[in-house]
Amino acid sequence: MAENSFLQWLGRQVGYVAKAVKTDVTAPPKDDKLAKVVYRKDTVQEVAHPDDPELKLRRTIIDEVVKEKKKED
Repeated sequence: MAENSFLQWLGRQVGYVAKAVKTDVTAPPKDDKLAKVVYRKDTVQEVAHPDDPELKLRRTIIDEVVKEKKKED
């Protein structure tokens, strides 16, 4: 029984990762009329990998301020 529950857990984890890989994180908010980006700053940092200088480690940071408008009833 314990083996079966482990395989179920493992299957869920694979499903979560598969969904995360397919999700578009650059998509704008679903309803543009309800949200407006007030401020956005993109920062990219690159350094060489300590063990292999041919590899680059890159970090992208996005700072964003979003103002949500009130819904009209």
